[in-house]
Amino acid sequence: MRMHPPTSWEKASCERIGKMIAHKLLRKRKRTANARAAKEGGFTLIEVLITIMMLAVVLTALLSCFIQAFDILTRMKQMTIATQSIQSELELIRSMHYNDILSLDNTFTNDNLSYLENSSGIIDLEDSVGAEIKKLTVSVTWTYRGRQMQKEVVTYVTKKGINKK
Repeated sequence: MRMHPPTSWEKASCERIGKMIAHKLLRKRKRTANARAAKEGGFTLIEVLITIMMLAVVLTALLSCFIQAFDILTRMKQMTIATQSIQSELELIRSMHYNDILSLDNTFTNDNLSYLENSSGIIDLEDSVGAEIKKLTVSVTWTYRGRQMQKEVVTYVTKKGINKK
């Protein structure tokens, strides 16, 4: 029996069937590869890179917050040192006689001021309501990161003292 050559329709049909079989095999291989990857539980390179980028953004924000917090803590520590210096000087002045207060020097120093950069203590005594009441301003100035900082406390001094008539 002699076979006749395939017609163009038969050739096209065979090609289509071959492509369908190849397509099914390819899909099956992809599914098998995906199932194998899912079983292994690994991450793709893109997932790892995205995770690293997200971590970098979060850590940068946290680092910025920590730096700012340490800056605020340093400023508050310096403000506390200045306040302690002023309070110490005020206690010395309160223990003085009124006439000695009138002859005070307009600067002061104490051990706490050595902790502040370029610091100086200033005492300013000026007339207030009457001749026997003086306005006393005690202030500390210092430098922090190139900025001039200042803390001052104002109180009043009388010739008769506190609560005396």
